[in-house]
Amino acid sequence: MIWVTWRQFRTQAWAAAALLVALGAALLATGPGLVHLYHTSGVAGCTGDACDQAVEAFRQSFSGSAAHTLFMLSSGVMYLLPPVVGAFWGAPMVGRELESGTFRLAWNQSVTRTRWLAVKLLGLGLLSMAMTGVASLAFGWWATPIFKVSHNQLEPELFGAHGVVPLAYAAFAFVVGVTVGLLSRRTVLAMGVTLALVVAAMVAMPLALREYLTTPVHVVRPLPAKDLHGLSMNHDGTRIQLFTNVSEPGAVVVSNRTTTASGFDFTGPGDPAYCDMNAGGNPEKCRTWLTTQGLIQDVRYITESRFWALQWAESGLFLGLAVLLGAGCFWWVRRRLA
Repeated sequence: MIWVTWRQFRTQAWAAAALLVALGAALLATGPGLVHLYHTSGVAGCTGDACDQAVEAFRQSFSGSAAHTLFMLSSGVMYLLPPVVGAFWGAPMVGRELESGTFRLAWNQSVTRTRWLAVKLLGLGLLSMAMTGVASLAFGWWATPIFKVSHNQLEPELFGAHGVVPLAYAAFAFVVGVTVGLLSRRTVLAMGVTLALVVAAMVAMPLALREYLTTPVHVVRPLPAKDLHGLSMNHDGTRIQLFTNVSEPGAVVVSNRTTTASGFDFTGPGDPAYCDMNAGGNPEKCRTWLTTQGLIQDVRYITESRFWALQWAESGLFLGLAVLLGAGCFWWVRRRLA
């Protein structure tokens, strides 16, 4: 049964291996240069104001370089791997056999339904996790200098591209594909539905669910002038929107409100003498005036130190869903599949 499964999916396996080799070669070729840039820019071991200059030197050299292009490309590939695994590995694995009827041949031999599904589900599922894990490990190792400088590991476009989360995404996507193929018995339909479901799940996590996997830091404080980095207002200053920062490096903001002392969201109006451009005001005058109004910053954010806790929590969630779906597949094959 293992040999038959390998024969059926060896083309996909070799294609995945070729992709890993190409990605690994590119990372190995540019990795030493990235480490050299990190050290020569002075970021390592810097203190105080010297760090700002060193970080800026690193960013200027890194921006527009081949390493920057590879960074963007690699993170995109890491996010594409799970949906591709689900659609092109998971969905056809059982769906094609059910659609063509070849599963009956296997069951009329010495292979039981449970063994038939177990070999396919566990064998290729673990292979997909191993493939994604190797890619995640390589990308995470290569991008370490970038993460140290930018403190952007928690950003939605990077959080799921390295660490242990990609393995959980791959396992979940694969089992979703198997489940949809098992229920639909139509390969092409299963591939499309799987792709949509996996992408929807991966998008929903940073937009609506990830913040509930940890306890964000909640800070209510007088709005610091240094954190008010911009504002948007209409011509007469009656509608004002403030843009405030969080001083914690690498933090991801969950919610950020500017309120009055009584707790109401502040949206204006501003003092016409400072904020009405018809009366001689301008955005800079209005900004200065706003810092004297006793406004409150109500912000909830996740610190960079929670990166691994979030990684394990999210991985546990997706692996748990994969196990439940896998158990459902075994039940369906044993009880419902004719």
